[in-house]
Amino acid sequence: MPAPLRDASLPIIVSIVAGFFGLLTMGNVALGFILERLVPRRKIFAVPLARGQLGFELSGNLVFLAVTVVTFSAALSSGIIRFGEDSFTRSLATFVALLFGFQVFYYFLHRAMHTRALLWMHRWHHRSQVTTALSAQSMSLFEALGWMLGYVGLPLAFSLVAPIGFWGYVAYLVFNVSGNIIGHANVELAAPAGATRAATLFANPWIYHALHHARWTGHYGFQAALMDRVGRTEFADWPALYERVASGKPLESFQVR
Repeated sequence: MPAPLRDASLPIIVSIVAGFFGLLTMGNVALGFILERLVPRRKIFAVPLARGQLGFELSGNLVFLAVTVVTFSAALSSGIIRFGEDSFTRSLATFVALLFGFQVFYYFLHRAMHTRALLWMHRWHHRSQVTTALSAQSMSLFEALGWMLGYVGLPLAFSLVAPIGFWGYVAYLVFNVSGNIIGHANVELAAPAGATRAATLFANPWIYHALHHARWTGHYGFQAALMDRVGRTEFADWPALYERVASGKPLESFQVR
């Protein structure tokens, strides 16, 4: 961790963390809504938003950001995560470890939150059946705490094995937050080459997660289909629906198959 941050007072750390996540969220939310306006022919669902949706999504984002700022500020000020000497190799290893580690972590967290016992944690997020850029971080306090296990607990666990790279960690957080927010926009931006079964092992087209919100079950993975394929929770019809949306024909019902 850079010396100025390591030696900073708690109020300064809180300000830096709040600025980082606040600006990252606002910038990507704005970009998500702009992209929906710029590519109207690629709209995924031609279904109206739920009544008051943008309002409850905004309040969910504020909850998520509050939990994030408190958690990261506590973790950084306590020094609980071990950071090593920064190098390209360490940062790359950190990024790759978090890239795959978070996918595994989130798949099982997400599936657990769809069980009858834990659905109460996740119900707020699923109030958004048609997603917007504000949908990504719209969630309950308890679901936000679950995310913190991935955002802070996972790198903490990795750092117990070997010190992680600070800048690799930061780069992954930017990738994760940006991909999550933009990926909830109600527009299909993936090129045909990015919507093949092989390509989706690394990154999904937008319709992939949009179908999870519309149908509630299936497609539990984060940013890629790898874990859904392993867990057999992938919808068989998403490639055909991608072709329909990519050709300029949005889905007019949540029941479309």
